[in-house]
Amino acid sequence: MSDGEEDSNAEHNVFMSLVSRVIRQPLYRFPGQWGLESYEPRIYKALGNKLRNATSEEFEFFISDFITFAQTAHVQLNTQFYLEFMNVCTNIILHWVFARRGNVEIIRTLMARTSYFLQDPNDCLAIAWRSFTPIYSPSPMGGVTPLIFVAQNRQYDVLKVLLQYGMLERERRPTYIIICLLFIPPRLDVQDEHNQGEVGRGIRECLELCCRVLTSISITDIEMQIIYGRMPMIEDWRDCIPANRYQEPCELTHLCRAAVRGCLLRMGRLPGGIKDLPLPSCLQSFLNLEF
Repeated sequence: MSDGEEDSNAEHNVFMSLVSRVIRQPLYRFPGQWGLESYEPRIYKALGNKLRNATSEEFEFFISDFITFAQTAHVQLNTQFYLEFMNVCTNIILHWVFARRGNVEIIRTLMARTSYFLQDPNDCLAIAWRSFTPIYSPSPMGGVTPLIFVAQNRQYDVLKVLLQYGMLERERRPTYIIICLLFIPPRLDVQDEHNQGEVGRGIRECLELCCRVLTSISITDIEMQIIYGRMPMIEDWRDCIPANRYQEPCELTHLCRAAVRGCLLRMGRLPGGIKDLPLPSCLQSFLNLEF
């Protein structure tokens, strides 16, 4: 990358500007050794300043820069450097968007701008598929995807956005999300201060939301958790799961919803394609999990 090209790109793109600062201020004398451990705090600080108080409009410009950088910078940068830089930036974005802010409109913007890439879980821009570890936190968060993190913290409004974009239908083991809701204590400190009644209400609301997506739930998988010694966080958990999700035939209206959503999901048009269907607004709302 020439200095002229670098300056031109850096002037308009947050991430190219950050790359320029990293490259120009090396902490190691050996070529190709960019010092991930040393640069991560610098990247976190720079991106954190952008994301701390960003509005949904400002975040849209931010995520546009990230998409542009991801699609073009690999041609200009060393491959290893590019992959490491992308990994750090993605982790920081997920940390701020889901763990620090949890702003529904920002998360909706993130999903809208990156939903196109969700068809391929290996795409570096399929951010909602990525597992993340909050920066400077212990390792147990490693391997936790945004959907799992949101389920563990019973963030109903955020969970609804992720489900509207088909993240639960995409899960290989959707019952695991139900298990997260029922058995795993909240990870967010603010949630730990809530009384048991508030936590229980959050679990029930999130379970009801998941039942708008799933046509069947494995009660056996849930009961196995209890056999292994894990205690559900609400005693009446079975009452929160409709009998027609595990014991009786599923209602036809819900099967139709699942079939239509499945078609839109395969075409990469969920949830945006719902409004293009020749259906009354109430049915469009039903397909979009509003009730």
